[in-house]
Formats: sequence, C-alpha cells, structure tokens
Amino acid sequence: MERKESGNDSDAFGFKFLTKTPYASPSWASHLTPIPSHVFSLGHFPTPIHKWNLPNLPHNTEVWLKRDDLSGMQLSGNKVRKLEFLMADAVAQGADCIITIGGIQSNHCRAAAVAAKYLNLD
Repeated sequence: MERKESGNDSDAFGFKFLTKTPYASPSWASHLTPIPSHVFSLGHFPTPIHKWNLPNLPHNTEVWLKRDDLSGMQLSGNKVRKLEFLMADAVAQGADCIITIGGIQSNHCRAAAVAAKYLNLD
C-alpha cells in the first residue's frame, strides 16, 4: 500500500509526510534481525540539538537537548520515531487496525492513534 504525498507546504522543504521510504540500517545495527524494509515519514527529522544554558553548572559542563518535541507530530515527542517503523510494518502486513496499550493519558497511545488515523487504520 503506497501512500502519496500530502500536498502540504512541508514538501517544499524535502519532507514528504506519509511517504513510504526504504530503510537502510546504520552499520552498527546491520547484524540485527529482522531489519525493517520501509518506514513511513511521520516526523520532521533530524530534529535539532540545542545547548541548554543552566546556571551554576560545574566548570566545563555543558547540557545539550535533543529536541524531538519539534518532530512535528503533536503530543508525541520521540514516540514518532518508533511509530514510523511500527506503522510501516502494520501496513506491510495488511493490517486495517492497530491495538496498543498504555497508562491513563499515555502519550504513546495518543501518538499511535494519530499515526493510525493518518494512515487510514482503525
């Protein structure tokens, strides 16, 4: 099941929302199995890394933050990274719905519901 570009403004920046793309694992993970064959583009990656200026840090100490809250998928932060793989696998297996579980107010469950809706999965 191939997904088409959404036609939104993000395409102008090289981001193709909901596009199924082949996955090439990094060399350090090439021995793992199974290796996914595809992912769905659900977020804006790579996300930036920002230096966090905190008072009273020990000398020569720096704190840097990976800003996955800027991935572009509401309420999900880093959850969108794993969902790109999980949703691609579900679609590849012909799923028409997904089932997940989490605690009350689970960000993972919310993000999974949003991703499923984008991909026309119940």
